[in-house]
Amino acid sequence: MNFETEELLPIVAELADKYTGKESTSITYEKARQLMEAVLYCIHEYETDPVKSQELLTMDGKTEAKRIYSLGYEAVLRNVKEAQILYNKIIPDFKYYENWCYYDTFAKGIPSFFLYYDPRFQPQNHILTLDYPVLYPVNSLRGIDAISAFVKCVSLEQGFFGKMPDEYVLHVLKAYSPDHGELIINLAGIVLRNILGCRMAGKRVNTQGYTPGELERLINYVNRNKTASLEQEMEGLVDELVRSVYDGQDEMGNYLKADLHDYCFELKNAVKNQCLDSILAI
Repeated sequence: MNFETEELLPIVAELADKYTGKESTSITYEKARQLMEAVLYCIHEYETDPVKSQELLTMDGKTEAKRIYSLGYEAVLRNVKEAQILYNKIIPDFKYYENWCYYDTFAKGIPSFFLYYDPRFQPQNHILTLDYPVLYPVNSLRGIDAISAFVKCVSLEQGFFGKMPDEYVLHVLKAYSPDHGELIINLAGIVLRNILGCRMAGKRVNTQGYTPGELERLINYVNRNKTASLEQEMEGLVDELVRSVYDGQDEMGNYLKADLHDYCFELKNAVKNQCLDSILAI
């Protein structure tokens, strides 16, 4: 929805009154711009909110900006509450596998967001840098949109980890790097790569190392597919994994597939240069 600046200025002025407690008739240019961004953010939240976006909001044949802003603000509050509920569901059993970036971002950072987030005057600011790299990019998102997307990604990762022994996950991560706890890496992607490697090699996932025959099967599997077709094969393996282990959770499958393009490229390169141990727990 497009509004003229004149339609939004009264909303900004009302926010400015609330911000100053009506004790001042003026605010800085920077603060005025921040409040305008807050209004635009809430309007965007209304536009993307499936609960409210179907409502007819007109007045004399024209869309009422203030009403849409108010509904967008309500959507922001609802999204914060939903993200907090999901976070509280995850955190008691949250596993970070000795990776401090994962721990600091989720276990320490997200509570700070809920404590300091300002949905009224600065909903566009999500406060955190979100250093842990989830598989879905969230860098283009702002405010509660970024935090909500991040928490949902972590929820999917924790569900993924929940079906495998901690010892296996730690074995894979330590094989990736003895310093895995200090690295800024996505843990789920590394573990998935090894599970797929096992499936290509025809070996059991919970056994360590590869026999010469298993390595040969893995290399042949990679060599007989071009990168694009290898990615399709990988997608099929992920679908099979999700059906057999995760009750067909499509959302999880789609999340895990986000890493496959890079994985296939790196896998082809590793086979070509005989350095599979750089991406798999060989």
